[in-house]
Amino acid sequence: MAVTARKRDEPRSQAGIGQFLRDVYDELRKVVWPTAGELYRYTLVVIFTVVLLGIFIGGTDYLLGEAAKRTIYNNGVTP
Repeated sequence: MAVTARKRDEPRSQAGIGQFLRDVYDELRKVVWPTAGELYRYTLVVIFTVVLLGIFIGGTDYLLGEAAKRTIYNNGVTP
């Protein structure tokens, strides 16, 4: 018995840009947008997190840089 492959029914792209824009509009109507208060709080959380991570990464970079200077450039001898 021979096995035959079935042709998949693929969506046709003949609808055009108009149908695409209508679909985008319909999907955007389903989105639950944040209120002004939620947006303010979320923005503060993002800013606080970025500042905190910046301080952590900057501090780590500084400490490792100083350790490298003292170890590599002074052959382990501290002035």
